[in-house]
Amino acid sequence: MRLAQVLRAQKQDDLPVAQLTVAAPANAGWYHYLQTTLSSSVNQLRVACGWVFRLAKPELYFMKDSLMAELLKLCPVLHQPYGPPLVSLNGGMHMVLSVVVRRAYVTPKYTRHTILTPDGGTISLDWWHASHQSKLRASTPVLLCLHAFAGDSNESYMLFMCKEAKKMGWRSVAMNYRGCGNTPLTSPKPMHIGLSADVYQAVRYIRQQFPNAPVFLVGFSIGAYTMTKYVGEADSGVWSEDGRVQGAVLIGSGYDYAAEIAKISRPAILRLLNFHYINCSWWRGYCNKHKQQLRKDPNIDLGAVRHASWTSDAEAALICPAWGYPDIKAYYDDINGLNWIPKIRTPTLFLSAMDDPFLGSAPFELCCCLCC
Repeated sequence: MRLAQVLRAQKQDDLPVAQLTVAAPANAGWYHYLQTTLSSSVNQLRVACGWVFRLAKPELYFMKDSLMAELLKLCPVLHQPYGPPLVSLNGGMHMVLSVVVRRAYVTPKYTRHTILTPDGGTISLDWWHASHQSKLRASTPVLLCLHAFAGDSNESYMLFMCKEAKKMGWRSVAMNYRGCGNTPLTSPKPMHIGLSADVYQAVRYIRQQFPNAPVFLVGFSIGAYTMTKYVGEADSGVWSEDGRVQGAVLIGSGYDYAAEIAKISRPAILRLLNFHYINCSWWRGYCNKHKQQLRKDPNIDLGAVRHASWTSDAEAALICPAWGYPDIKAYYDDINGLNWIPKIRTPTLFLSAMDDPFLGSAPFELCCCLCC
């Protein structure tokens, strides 16, 4: 069955758009304390009331008579109102705080396993609490997590996801892309968003270790892009049966990468936060760290990456020649989620916030019109 769905936070007239993120239960008392404290003055009370009115239920888009309709009944949190933290003024602030605040009280507890890919590359799998060696049943579900751009397995959202999976009694493992999270770059082939073949190698390895266990995927940001392509390919027969998964959740996923690059290029966004500067700075650091390997490919222009001011320029100089894309448009077309969503038949949940600073248009109609 073709099962793809998008969630977004409900927009209220003349009010900020609520983030579509599930607040950790442990934070509920903190939020209540902030509300009580802020109500000590008229102005602070107005702020608190404004937060209350930002509460909104997620809007769900799915085929009414599909399996997804039944699965959603098992997710009560998706039917409850959600309000962002008081200190979160907009989507960008919420994104930053989720990284800074959560990191303070989650400690990485990983055991690493590295995988050599057929083309000579290397990825790493970090198992939470050595769950691959635990005495859990062989049929215990396994959750594979994919990180966002400029991230690795130690990012707060990865730590929390693995931690929550352990609470459920699952095995959880975080994947690090080529050259990320102290994973060595063992070939002049850098990581990129469309590298679904590496996800296949990870899933295949997990299947070999736990052949009777269901495998689920969760991806964040560009990890969700990679996962969209991977699930679409797997459901189209690109990957063998040992690459199939039972379900996927894509958090903060984009859908049209080229459109989102255009969005963060708008003057209003650039004045607030220059994402191009952040992206290009990370690519420069990545290339500097792995320059010994990348110099083996004469087609890669490290000088152009070093002087790039726009994300597309850095990716055109590095990813396109390394992976054989004729131009940046071909690369962006390959990772465009809109091309892969119609091919998805695995139960898949897209979780998106309407005030996500990266999010372009979301294919609500497409997800409502998928056929069984």
